[in-house]
Amino acid sequence: MELIDRFLGLSWKEKSVTLYVIALFTPMFFGAWPLIGIFGILIGWIGLIEFNLFIGLPWIANVLYFIILISKKLNLKIKLILSILMVMFGLFAIGITEVPRDEGGGNYDVTVGIGFGLWVLSFIFLILEQIKLIKDKNVG
Repeated sequence: MELIDRFLGLSWKEKSVTLYVIALFTPMFFGAWPLIGIFGILIGWIGLIEFNLFIGLPWIANVLYFIILISKKLNLKIKLILSILMVMFGLFAIGITEVPRDEGGGNYDVTVGIGFGLWVLSFIFLILEQIKLIKDKNVG
């Protein structure tokens, strides 16, 4: 219970990073073998080379996530636009229905897993952080 209270006390950005890290170590797909999130980051760039939108765009969503997190001088409205694009790109991962089984060319049928849900939720929390900062700036 203390852990939940501590999580609830975090800012939206801190919650986002926490969920993102958890998503790295949870299954992003359910199927014949568990594919955890960190492997998705390591192999997702292949989607860019193959021009596969369902693999490439979710990988770009990760790049946008880190750009938004580390950029200090980027305009808040630009960050919000990038955050919305990040979520849209991330949702393309729903279209991934099979992953390679081995070098022989076989594939496993998969569906999105809990890691995917946590990953997208981390993106949504980052959007909420951007909205909060814009509201605070307009009020103050």
